This record gives sequence, C-alpha cells and structure tokens, in this order.
Amino acid sequence: MAARGLDWLESQVRREIDIFRHTYQPWVPPAADVNGKPVADVLIVGGGLYGMGLAWGLMRSKVTNIVVVDQAPRGQEGIWTTTARMKTLRTAKQLTGIEFGIPSLSVQAYWEAKFGRAAWEALDRVPRLEWFRYLEWFRDVLDIPIRNNTEVVGIDGDSDLVRVTVRQDGKMETLLTRRLIIATGLLGSGGAHVPAGLVENLPADRWAHSSDDIDFTRWQGADVGVLGAGASAFDSAITAIENGAAGAWLFCRRPELPWLSAKRGLENAGFMRHFASLPDPYRWQFIKTIVETPIPPPRHTVERALALANFHLRLSRPWTASRLDGDKVVVTTPNGEHRFDFVIFGTGFDMDIARRPEMAALAPHMLQWRDRFTPPDGEDNDMLSDQPYLGDALEFQERVPGSCPVLGRVSMLGAAATLSVGPLFGGLNGLKFLLERMVEQTCRALILETVDTFHDNFRKGLQAQKPPGAMGSTD
Repeated sequence: MAARGLDWLESQVRREIDIFRHTYQPWVPPAADVNGKPVADVLIVGGGLYGMGLAWGLMRSKVTNIVVVDQAPRGQEGIWTTTARMKTLRTAKQLTGIEFGIPSLSVQAYWEAKFGRAAWEALDRVPRLEWFRYLEWFRDVLDIPIRNNTEVVGIDGDSDLVRVTVRQDGKMETLLTRRLIIATGLLGSGGAHVPAGLVENLPADRWAHSSDDIDFTRWQGADVGVLGAGASAFDSAITAIENGAAGAWLFCRRPELPWLSAKRGLENAGFMRHFASLPDPYRWQFIKTIVETPIPPPRHTVERALALANFHLRLSRPWTASRLDGDKVVVTTPNGEHRFDFVIFGTGFDMDIARRPEMAALAPHMLQWRDRFTPPDGEDNDMLSDQPYLGDALEFQERVPGSCPVLGRVSMLGAAATLSVGPLFGGLNGLKFLLERMVEQTCRALILETVDTFHDNFRKGLQAQKPPGAMGSTD
C-alpha cells in the first residue's frame, strides 16, 4: 500500500477518537485555592515519551485540566535529539504504549502513512530521529498542553494541594495542582554516576558523562577514552569516531562483555502488569537480581562498533586513577597508563532522589524501603534500601505520619520507582503497562478525594424542577 500522507492519518485519528468517544464529559470538579487561584487536576513534570503518553491517557479518561511542563525548548524534550546517540531504537518496532486504544496513533500507522506499508515491513528498527518526529506529530495531533522552557525549582504543599515553583524565561511562578507526577527519566531519580576519584583532578572541559550533551565535533582528530560496557558507552565511542575522532578506546573492567539480559525472561504482560501487587520479598528478589546482573549492550551496537577500524575494545581494564599531564588526560589501569584528549564516562546513574534540588523539601520525609522491609541475611543492597517505598499510584509516602502530608499527592514515574512497580523503565517494553496503571490509579485518587462534591451534585440533581411537558427521561 502506498503512503497516504500524514494529513490522511490525522483525519483517521480524529475518526477513531470519534468512534470511541462516549457521551461522558470531563468529570473532575474544578478547584481553587483559598485566594481563588485555579488548581490543575494533574501537573506532569517532563514532556518526553512518558509525560506525553501519560497526558494523553488522562485526556482519554476525561481528566482534561492538566498541565505538562518541560525545561527544554521545543524540539529537545527527552533524550532523542540531545544525549541519545544510537542510530535506531533498541526495542522491537511493534511495541506500543502511548496510543491508549487509538490504532492510528501508533508508530506503525505513522510510518505507513509517511513511507508506505512495504517500508514498514522492510524496517528492522525505528530510526531514533524519525521516532522523535513521530513524537512531535503525536503531540501536535492531540494538542497536548506542554509548556516548554519551564524548569521546576521547588515542590511543596499540604494535604490539599501541591505548590510547584517554576522558572520560565527568567520569571518565577507558582503552579497549583491536586496531583503532581514527576516523569523526568533517569536524571529525575538522581543523576549521572561517575566513579569516585576519577574526575577530581581533571578540568571540566576534558571529561563528560554519556548523559551530557557533548559537542563531538570539537574532538575531531582526537583520541577519546570511554569507560563502561553498556549501550550508552558504545554509542558514545561510535559517535566520537563518526564525528572525526582519530580513535575511541572503550574500557571494560570485566574479562568479557555481558551477554545475558536479566529482564528478558520477565518481559510478559502478567509480570509487568502485576509486579506491584507482589509481596515485598518477591519484589526485592527480582529487582536485586536485575540490578546486580550486568546489562549487556545490544549485539547490533557492538557489531557496529567493531566494524570501525579506529575503535578499540579493552577488556579487564578498569580505570583506577586519572590526571592531566600537559594537554593529555592520563588514565591508569592495572595494565598501565593510557593518554587521551577527552574521556567519557558511560557509567550509569545514581538512584538518589535527595540529589535533586527541586525535591529538597520532600526527600527527608520520604518512606524508604529500609523502613518497611528487612532483606534476608546476605541479600542486602543499600541502593535498593534507599529507594522510596511508593503507593499504588507510585506516590511517595511519609516516614512519619503528618510530617509532610503533600507527599501523598506526588508520584514518581522514573527509575527510582523500579523496586515498587517493576523493571518498566529504560525502554518501551513496559511502557504500556506503566502508563495504564498510572492513569487508572491517578483517576482513582481524584474520584476518592472529590466524592463529597459528586454526592452533593448528585443530590442537587434529584431536586431539579420538572420541565413543562416532560414525559420520561431524555437520557
């Protein structure tokens, strides 16, 4: 079938939405603070994949008084045009998640409309930049309300509402909302991890983390060292070479590359949909095994790197120290020293919400897993014990009841929620189940807190005057 174009697809989207549209209207009673300032029903921090998908899911459930904020300018939300460096997505092209029952909103429908069905059937994986163009199209066709260039700098509130302080174009503003959902990815759960002792003696312009927005063109003709054996480390080395680096050396502390994915056997609908209902000992055992099992880089990424003549893989060579010698970065390994012009750390992320400045008022009061669960002997893991112990809607809970009531209105949609809800982050595999859960539980929270208003309106409706000539219901 030939490509019909995105204009045609947009008409299909509107038709499918109309077909599935029921007669129910937006249902959350409007709210205002004591001064009459309007209160949003849901404010989502993060306008990337998760934030947009969640916004659309809420809109489909007729929760329409929502706001999405993202600190990036339009066209730079998420990682897709900045720090993601793979040529294609790493997951299967058939995976869905943000459509919420509208087939024409899928990436397959988008691709076939733009390039034709034969092109979709011939496609192996979706190219990264075309994936972002799809997300931009998704945002526009659904008119998702995203405020760009809006940075969250503080969160507080009380048992009735959340106050979110934002900075937009240099101006400070306080937004009010019933529920706040933080959907800011790995960085929102802590920050980039760099092994202790490896950057203290280096100038800031000679090293970067793989999650940084690196100007690789600056290092044309340079020697680049990369520490780490995950996908982002390989992508960084490849990108350096493709931008003209003389060579890229990737160092791994292990004697061989990881090859076994701990999550692969768990990627099924039953596990991903119901993980949060498992007893704590099972949740601990599953996630502890996953986080302590090295994540293998995708085979196609490794093969792409090894095909480059100036890519060099160095196994069994951890970095133990670094320093600047003249104009070179010198890294020390058990096998000797190596000299580079620039080094990159593909060493993952820390899961420490207390590192996030916008969470400063909340973090000290959060219930953690160590407060609710004691691992069996020999099964300790401090990083997991420090994770927040989240509720059904992935909302934070108070360590001491009454100490910070607003916590119950703030949900975490990011890696720090993994122990509570399952290994559903970092890819598309669990996206559908995570978003469906968040929409259902957020709507449940909203109806429970407004049920008195619903009941009052219901009773008032029964006191309506009979219209002249009315004979039976018009329902």
